[in-house]
Amino acid sequence: MKKPDYWQESLDYLCQHDEKLAIIIKNHNDCILTARENALESLLGSIVAQQISVKAAASIWARIVDVVGEITTPNVLEAGFDKLRACGLSNQKAQYFINIAEHFKVNKINGASHWQNRDYAEVVEELTSIKGVGPWTAQMFGMFYLLEPDIFPLKDLGIIRAINRLYSSGDNDLEMNEIMEISNQWQPYRTIAALFLWRFIDNE
Repeated sequence: MKKPDYWQESLDYLCQHDEKLAIIIKNHNDCILTARENALESLLGSIVAQQISVKAAASIWARIVDVVGEITTPNVLEAGFDKLRACGLSNQKAQYFINIAEHFKVNKINGASHWQNRDYAEVVEELTSIKGVGPWTAQMFGMFYLLEPDIFPLKDLGIIRAINRLYSSGDNDLEMNEIMEISNQWQPYRTIAALFLWRFIDNE
């Protein structure tokens, strides 16, 4: 697994621009962003992780690996809807698995070359054309497969909770425009900021 070539630069930048984030980074200096090697696995893993706990997602994913074996397009399609559903996926998510695998099959996506040297917006457009892949899943793919440096998943509940815990001065949650304003100081490394915010809220 490779870490991004901008990793140390991003840490230095964030620590210089945000004292609160600097403390989190220093407290979690073992945390690192590494690229997932399998595009299909990255997408399907994000589908599993939606709206459930990390522990529940890990349990379901382990059952999927037991049933499917290596996460490849043919293996996912061969497993089929019923076996995927039996792993603990909802009907909807099991169908999303099939939709994504079908997209990979139809477009003959076999390796990283399909995604390399493309504009991120173009990748998002392709991914969100698949039924079941929304903006959040595309963002996770951008962050953890493509290693895009400046993605900010604004609607992620963990991120919002972490920002409110760190930056809200009263009992009321911050407005979305206030959260956006806070995140602007992290550009062009909002992906890395998000990574440490997740780590912070997980520990909380």
